[in-house]
Amino acid sequence: MSVRVYRVGHEYRDLTKRVSEDEFINWLDTDGHAIGTTGGIRPKRYIDPRMHKQLNGVPSSLFLITTRFSQQYHNPWEDIIDYSTGQILYWGDAKFDRNRRQKKHNEFMGNRMLERIHDLILEQNLKLVPPILHFTKRKKGQIQFSGLCALDKLETTWYEDKGRPIKNFRCHLSILDTETVDVNWLHTRASAKATSDLSINAPEVWFDYTSGSTRKLLLWRNLVRATGDQLPLPGSNESSMLEQICALTPVEFEHFCTALFQDLAAKSGVQHDVQGTRLVRDGGFDFFGKFTLPPPLHYEINFKGQAKRYKRSNPVGPEDVSRLVARL
Repeated sequence: MSVRVYRVGHEYRDLTKRVSEDEFINWLDTDGHAIGTTGGIRPKRYIDPRMHKQLNGVPSSLFLITTRFSQQYHNPWEDIIDYSTGQILYWGDAKFDRNRRQKKHNEFMGNRMLERIHDLILEQNLKLVPPILHFTKRKKGQIQFSGLCALDKLETTWYEDKGRPIKNFRCHLSILDTETVDVNWLHTRASAKATSDLSINAPEVWFDYTSGSTRKLLLWRNLVRATGDQLPLPGSNESSMLEQICALTPVEFEHFCTALFQDLAAKSGVQHDVQGTRLVRDGGFDFFGKFTLPPPLHYEINFKGQAKRYKRSNPVGPEDVSRLVARL
């Protein structure tokens, strides 16, 4: 079998049929067994029915597709792909169905699959958990590979679909620290005759995950500005403002930072609550609060902040961000 790999950020032809030009359905065809051609949650089943039964229908691998362009089928969910945190927030496949009033959110095919995978994680059976590959579809006939993922958390929450409240799953996925995924590995898993075969040809980052260590793909280091980019131009209004900020006492600077966040949140229209901490025994944080994102997200973000004032000759670097993150 030829070497075929999915590389993060690259696009592949998705012709929704098993033809030689197709780099999705066709590539994932294992001896006549492929994945579905429609839907956002597509499992790749084990070929051996004994494996399928032993794992209670959990697939050998799972493919999640986020569609970013207008399509025939209604999709009320909005997924989030964030490489700076190495995380994807992906909605399940529950939708409002006026003809099936009794159908619960975890009875939709994709959500049922996600719940079974989550059960394996809760049971600490990580070696039986299937790899998740996420793709983004921005135009017809092409998909972009987002990365190899592992399910971190499966939360139940509400969303608005055409004015109606709908309960659904929301997946928290970690994008694992690997640039490529060999398609042959996925075929090996699908053809497995025993659970001991599932680790054959697996990438190192997947070995680490199934052993309890999750290594995320993080890009935040590249987002830290260089020294010159952190400073305003000499003689500018921003430079004069920076001088005034530098003249504040430490306590005044903390109050300034708290007030700044309150003002920014108010002007953004986001519902917020920002408060300063006590001057002593503040736990290393200077302010804290909560943002509530507006519809359709209705998502609460709790945060803590630390007011740090650096000299012009001492820029903020990755190690400073790491120390702050370590306190969260």
